[in-house]
Amino acid sequence: MGEGHRVVSGLKAVARPVFNLVFVLVCLVIAWQVLLNVGGVNELVARTPEQVVDWLFSDDSAGANRSSVLHPLWQTLIDAGIGFGAGLLAATAVATATYLWKGVEAATMPVAMIVRTVPLVALAPIITLVVGNGFWTVAAMSGIVVFFPALVTISFGLRSVTEQMVDVVQVYGGSESDVLRRVAFPHALPSFFAAIRISVPGAVTGALIAEFYTTPDSVGKAVNQALALYQYDLVWALLVVTTLASILLYMVAQLLERLVLTRYGHVTG
Repeated sequence: MGEGHRVVSGLKAVARPVFNLVFVLVCLVIAWQVLLNVGGVNELVARTPEQVVDWLFSDDSAGANRSSVLHPLWQTLIDAGIGFGAGLLAATAVATATYLWKGVEAATMPVAMIVRTVPLVALAPIITLVVGNGFWTVAAMSGIVVFFPALVTISFGLRSVTEQMVDVVQVYGGSESDVLRRVAFPHALPSFFAAIRISVPGAVTGALIAEFYTTPDSVGKAVNQALALYQYDLVWALLVVTTLASILLYMVAQLLERLVLTRYGHVTG
């Protein structure tokens, strides 16, 4: 009976993100078409969903078209992935430190808020001067976008542990690190996965902004160059494929979240 219940819970955990993905894609296509019709966008600039699909799959040069989109997309995903991992790891480390030592929060939060409130476009040239023009600038920009919301979310999860939970561990001789490992981290799992879901599109956004100034052979640089050359088919295809990749990654994070939280007994909606 217990095993059957876990199987059903696992199927439900998988079904919801898949349904969400389909629903979001349908809504995006409808909104895209409606905005083009209502907004009166110049036909020389605008592209409909059907035109983008034709350019990628039905055009005589569809193979080359897909290559011109997928190659820079791969570089952007690598950039975003590095920034995502670094930003999330740094946020988890700082959140843990603020939980264990109260003075760390007073020292780090103001700096984090100042960095995060500076416009990303203004940060890109400064970071370029510090770490050089290229991959590390993009990774740093992506990591900065991830770091602050992840830090706030994970810190909130760790601090939501009740005094009663802490007392139970300490009564049995547990130390502060035992409280962190046995109570705080498991209790903060929903917040940790919420930070992951927030960070996935943020990492892509940070990478794209930085790529306008730095990394060649990336989506940001390709969009910049395509706009200069009036290659609007390529611009729309890059935007669509990057958006789809971001949505898919978000849904994968949501699926992982539901599977893990179901496994550890957390209630998922």
